[in-house]
Amino acid sequence: MTRGRFQRWRRIAGAAQAAVWLGLPLLRVGGESALRLDVASGRLHAFGASFALGEAHVVLLAILALTFAFLAVTLVAGRVWCGWSCPQTVLGDLTRWVEAGFPGAGAPPPSRRRRKPRRWRRPAGFAVTAATSAVVAASMVFWFVEPYGFLARLARLSLGPAEAGAWGVLSLVLFLDLAFLRADFCATACPYAKLQGVLFDRSTLVVAYDARRAADCVDCGACVRVCPTGIDIRHGLQMACIACAACVDACEPVMRRLHRAPDLVGYAYGEPGSPRRPWRPAPLALGGAGVAATAVLVAVLAGRPLLALEAMADPSFVPRRAADGRVIDAYAVAVENRGRAPMQVVLAFTAEGRTLELRPDVLDLAPGERRQLRVVASARGLAPGVHDAVLVAEAVPAASRRPPERRLRTLAFVTPAARPEVR
Repeated sequence: MTRGRFQRWRRIAGAAQAAVWLGLPLLRVGGESALRLDVASGRLHAFGASFALGEAHVVLLAILALTFAFLAVTLVAGRVWCGWSCPQTVLGDLTRWVEAGFPGAGAPPPSRRRRKPRRWRRPAGFAVTAATSAVVAASMVFWFVEPYGFLARLARLSLGPAEAGAWGVLSLVLFLDLAFLRADFCATACPYAKLQGVLFDRSTLVVAYDARRAADCVDCGACVRVCPTGIDIRHGLQMACIACAACVDACEPVMRRLHRAPDLVGYAYGEPGSPRRPWRPAPLALGGAGVAATAVLVAVLAGRPLLALEAMADPSFVPRRAADGRVIDAYAVAVENRGRAPMQVVLAFTAEGRTLELRPDVLDLAPGERRQLRVVASARGLAPGVHDAVLVAEAVPAASRRPPERRLRTLAFVTPAARPEVR
């Protein structure tokens, strides 16, 4: 791998990206993964909060905010994601031994050119690539299943067919990608690379060759040898360039040895010598849209209740009068604890100012639990007909200083005139 100032910072950025990717599912916040979409329960766990499928609007807002931010950064900083943090690039750097021509970074010194090739290096590279693929594939599975349970079942060799199949398929796909496709994916199949042609403008940050100093180039080929996608940066901006700056670090020592000015190949805004224009309309518009989406997301999260209540008339229950004159009706009720602490929910039902008898009227919910149940209401002295009624659910989460959560639903309480027997 090319050695230089940019490559050192790229390795740091890659390590940070790997720590986030591998660590978030394993890091626990409030008893759950810091970030994980749990397939079994159909819930998204995010930094102590738990979201059900019915709260998909929260995920949509987060995706919109990230998308606007990503597009704004691309418009200003070019393919900084591709060259510095994309998993394809980071894993490609980690498995360089698998390349037939490695090492080939820069112009090697004579002593290195005389050295015999290390024939063991490529087989070892395949072994490293296989191990890396297995670890990364497992981390991808961790984003959808509980990671510690997965590891415990793996230790007992008792993985389920879905878990083992997903892990095996992902490991195989990653191995084939890292062993054979590698950076060619960036140059040929990556949809983000295709999108770049629409997003770039004349002030986007790119890696460029300064054609004004063509006389300084000694045609050593160092910039071409280190390029992971095999392009010649001297031919101008190309879609296959991932802005990894390997060519910059390869050219810099050559210029230094020749006592010539640096940055014959370097980062530039549009073209070498072009003025920097970060405050242009397109990035400002995308940044403003991202800020707006983030503000809406924060407002939604700040106002998100810990208790959710849904209720409707039970379609399988016919309102009736009992032999003692009580009127009985039933409702299908769903109550959800969205917090990370257990809570006790007290239900109450009123119609025309009267408090009706309710069964059940108290239930305990574990953190993140959603319970569906039939609630039976009964009353005396109500005239036949349909009466507006209000179902109230009130809960105080354990170990919480928040005020009691209170949710109301308006329903219809039906009082029949006849007196069928209660079944």
